[in-house]
Amino acid sequence: MVRSFVLISGIDNGASHGIKKKKMKPRNASSSIQSLPNEVLVQVLAKVASRSFDDLYSAMLSCKNFNESAQDDHIFEHVDISKFPLVSWRPSETHTRFLKRCRDLGNAEALYRQGMRDLFTSKRIEPAGVESLKRAASKGHVEATYVYGAILVCYGGDSRQKGLELLYSLNRHKSRGLSVTECRERIKELIWNTMWVNREVIGRIVEAHDENTAMKACNDCGDPQGPYTIEQGWDFDDHDKFSSCNSCRWHQEVNIFCDILCRSRTN
Repeated sequence: MVRSFVLISGIDNGASHGIKKKKMKPRNASSSIQSLPNEVLVQVLAKVASRSFDDLYSAMLSCKNFNESAQDDHIFEHVDISKFPLVSWRPSETHTRFLKRCRDLGNAEALYRQGMRDLFTSKRIEPAGVESLKRAASKGHVEATYVYGAILVCYGGDSRQKGLELLYSLNRHKSRGLSVTECRERIKELIWNTMWVNREVIGRIVEAHDENTAMKACNDCGDPQGPYTIEQGWDFDDHDKFSSCNSCRWHQEVNIFCDILCRSRTN
């Protein structure tokens, strides 16, 4: 909340020291914030926006200065739009312009959503969709990193190692309270319950995965790797229990991602 950035000075009447102090007039909190340089105010509002669009909106309504500063490009790049529906059947012009500006300015969540729509709902694998996921992943978006990394692994060749390195980077996000399993569940919810994916696109990704995951030994631990599925006995509820080998864990994670795609609603 914006008010969390306001410094409120305590008043000591000096009675315990026998000293009379001049009573100070309380400062107006709104005036204190408005007196900040605009670049500082933009940074404060961007922090608020990254945590809650509702809080940003409340701040914009509170005074003219906040509303003007909230139009800065930096705000649109970082504002949290996670509560906005992925698909709006009758979006207003204002709503459409707002989300477009977020995408154009590199908002990671907006790029991720656009990438998922372009990639999975089109009649073919759209390079623009893959590029949007790549851009979102480069900004640290967790779900985009998962999807983009998994797709690179599916297509094998030189892309496979790059995809694995992206997936390995997700191990660091566990310390932030988001496990790989939770990340996967968010993606599954989006694919299964929000979008109607194109079966041809799904087929191409899964086919590429199957062609590039013939049974072979892991380069790191020597255990066999192959296109295992959930039905073959894997406990998919806990990513960390797949294997003690990092490479094998992520190899199986990509298998589960493809299984999620195969079970999704198609058009």
